[in-house]
Parts: sequence; structure tokens; C-alpha cells
Amino acid sequence: EKAVNLKKDLAEMQEWMTQAEEEYLEKDFEYKSPEELENAVKEMKRAKEDVLQKEVRVKILKDNIKMLAAKVLSSGQDLATELNVVLENYQLLCNRIRGKCHTLEEVWSCWIELLQYLDLETAWLNNLEERVQMTENLPDKLDAVNDALESLESVLRHPADNRTQIRELGQTLIDGGILDDIISEKLEAFNARYEELSHL
Repeated sequence: EKAVNLKKDLAEMQEWMTQAEEEYLEKDFEYKSPEELENAVKEMKRAKEDVLQKEVRVKILKDNIKMLAAKVLSSGQDLATELNVVLENYQLLCNRIRGKCHTLEEVWSCWIELLQYLDLETAWLNNLEERVQMTENLPDKLDAVNDALESLESVLRHPADNRTQIRELGQTLIDGGILDDIISEKLEAFNARYEELSHL
């Protein structure tokens, strides 16, 4: 009877793993909005916790089957073989879910970093635009012109690293097919504004 119950537990565990794989791993990576991506990150974190919580059940199952195998050789050995398959599948599932969770967290981190760089550069462009507009309404006094030029020069000494970071982060996400439409729009708007202001 104990062997029958353990066999049933093994079958349930295998069925749960199949469902977890379908639910969490067979979805594609094409996220078209930040909300979809953020929800996917949260879902994978839940999946990771869910899978890790099963670890206790797997250990209990393993211990019970080992005890039975020591007492009843024939049915115990069959269960031990089934257990090994379940353990392998469980480890594989854990590794795949951890991997996907890590990947999604990295993608989310890239997205947040891209937004931060875009905010920084937009603030810089706003400052540049403001300084350029101030120079257009200068009185004809030499001091005012010199002050305005110094002010503009200090703004123009802005490092190009941020633009490079924006381009690289954006390209990484677009290459992965993640948020590509939104990122393309943001990059096009930023680049157009940058070009417009750099030609004033």
C-alpha cells in the first residue's frame, strides 16, 4: 500500500512539473510593453519560489522511497528508478526557471537603465535648448555675449558616454525582440531632438 501511495505521489509530482513547464517556460519572450515585461518578471519570481517550495516535498518523497527500497527490494527498486527520473526533471525545471527568471531580471534592469539615461540626456537637451534660446536674445554687450558663450561651452562639454549607453542598451533590447516598438520610438524621438539641437 505504501508503494502504491508513493507511486501516486511521484506521478502527481511529475504532472505538477509538466504543468509548471507549460505555464512558465513555454511562453515566448516577446514583450511589447513595459507592463508585460514587468508582469513577466513578477510571474517568474513567483514560479521560482513555487518550484523551490516543492523542494521539501521532493526530499520527503526521496527519503520515503529510500526507506521502502531498503525494506522491500522489488517494488522499492522500481520506485527508486522512477524517483531518479522525477529528480532529474525537477532539477532541470529548477535550472530552467532560475535561468529564465535571471534573464528577465537582466532585461528589466536594461530597460530601467535605458530610461535613466534617456532622462539624463533629455534634461541635458532641455538645458542646452534653454541656453541656446538665451543667446538668441542677447544685448549687443560684449560681456553678455562672453557669458553666454561660456555657459554654452560648459553645457556642450557633456560626455558622449550617455548617448553610447543609450544606443547600446536600446540595441540590446531591440535585438532580443523586447519592447522593440517602444524603444525604437523613444530612440528616434531622442535622436531627432539631439540632431535638431546640435545643428542650431
